[in-house]
Amino acid sequence: MDRICYIFGAGDRCKRPISLNPKDLVIAADGGFDYLEEIGLRADIVLGDFDSVVSQDLPYDSLRYPRDKDDTDMMLAAKTGLEKGYTEFIIFGGLGGRLDHTLANIQLLTFLSKKGASGTLYCDDYAIRVVNNGSIVLGKDSEFNVAGNLCSVFALDRHCHNVTISGLKYEVTGEDWYNHLPTGVSNEFTGKRVVVSCTKGSIAVMWHLV
Repeated sequence: MDRICYIFGAGDRCKRPISLNPKDLVIAADGGFDYLEEIGLRADIVLGDFDSVVSQDLPYDSLRYPRDKDDTDMMLAAKTGLEKGYTEFIIFGGLGGRLDHTLANIQLLTFLSKKGASGTLYCDDYAIRVVNNGSIVLGKDSEFNVAGNLCSVFALDRHCHNVTISGLKYEVTGEDWYNHLPTGVSNEFTGKRVVVSCTKGSIAVMWHLV
């Protein structure tokens, strides 16, 4: 059975159903504890500097960090999940709200990818995944893979080598992409299996949810 590390932050809430397995790990990052209380789920680990949490019912064993630190609370949660051996991460409450936090969490996805893990950020309207020196596969049976639904691909590194896209409306074979050019914005699903890859560099895939 695949083990998933779920991380909850204080960003926009998402109405997607969440089905946990016994081996999954749930981490509340600061205000993510409020998120979990709202949807009736219990955190296995609660951590952060707690400058954004509203609830007064934090567990006694919460991991408290100083406010002045290099890592964000979400990054601390991701590192904790990695330390516990998880390689698949699903992150809620990491998008919307403050733009700087959204960008920080896209960087977090890049960090996970470079550590050999896979992470997906979800909000109500869209999801984001990042791959470094590899590929992302979006199955043809995915609920969002319907003709005309938007899917954008972005180069995150200065130079991404051999970018290849198959299964979307506009396909690409072995191109060099750069992070100052929005070459892959507003592509579309066709209902086919989608593969996005590059041999060197980090790329982000963002798709709308339906």
